[in-house]
Amino acid sequence: MKRSAPEADSFAHSKRRRIHHHALRHKQPSDVDPSLAPQDALFVQSQLLRAISISLSAVGFDSVKPSALEAFRAEVEEYMLRFLSHARQSMTTSRRTQPTPADFARALTQQGIPHSASLYRYLDSPIPPSVLLPAIPPPPPAEPPPPNLDPVLGPKLAGTEEKAKRHYIPAHFPNLPSKHTWQAEPVFTARETDPRRIRERATEEGVLAEQALRKLMAASKSGHQVRRRISSDRRSEEVWKETLKAVMQEDEEDRRRTAEAEDFGWDGTTDARPGEDSQSLEPGTDGVLVNYESRYWRRGLTGR
Repeated sequence: MKRSAPEADSFAHSKRRRIHHHALRHKQPSDVDPSLAPQDALFVQSQLLRAISISLSAVGFDSVKPSALEAFRAEVEEYMLRFLSHARQSMTTSRRTQPTPADFARALTQQGIPHSASLYRYLDSPIPPSVLLPAIPPPPPAEPPPPNLDPVLGPKLAGTEEKAKRHYIPAHFPNLPSKHTWQAEPVFTARETDPRRIRERATEEGVLAEQALRKLMAASKSGHQVRRRISSDRRSEEVWKETLKAVMQEDEEDRRRTAEAEDFGWDGTTDARPGEDSQSLEPGTDGVLVNYESRYWRRGLTGR
């Protein structure tokens, strides 16, 4: 069955591919391209903390503690790193050096956002752009080029001629440094050819060698004498120690002999030593005292 003309036009219109024109609704003002300017880590961190503070203020918070703000920053940083890692993985899988919207859509899907329609409500923010999008400060100025030292160094020390000789060096490369910094120049000393002057120098060197030898012999002799004196002093000290030790031993022997002589009485009996218990006999307590050895006692001359 053949369709009518209006139905065919509507069917063809439905099959026609729609063209979407994407554009940035919010663009942060900047004097130069932010991607080309060097990124300042402190500026990026301050912008992240500022965005978190604005979001908290938009939902009704009046203040935030520094610890809570730092916790928010850590969570946002971790989320963004994971999101960008997914986008990079999609980019490298497709063998591309620049990410495309498809890479970001896939990263959103892996992050749990299957449809981008849920993000449309965040595009129209009640916060004015002057607060939401602050101006990016310009990057620091480029470093000045190094001064040209060729006129000061001269053609021999400057590296301009050396660079010109090497055609394989690209033209945009800087000149080579001064020649004396990377190439050694041979230095030859002037040799004496006058026979008279040679003999005079030989005589002077002989005198100097003789003086040095005399000083060496004197130093060795004095060192030997010092060593002998030190050895004799050590020997004298050892002899003195041995003599003192012998005297102390003799004194100890004399004291021991004197103590032994005092322990024995005139009748050959020993006295009670300190620490020994001496038994004392009291009359009427331990029996009668009997001198059974009295006949062996020494008697006077008159008693014989």
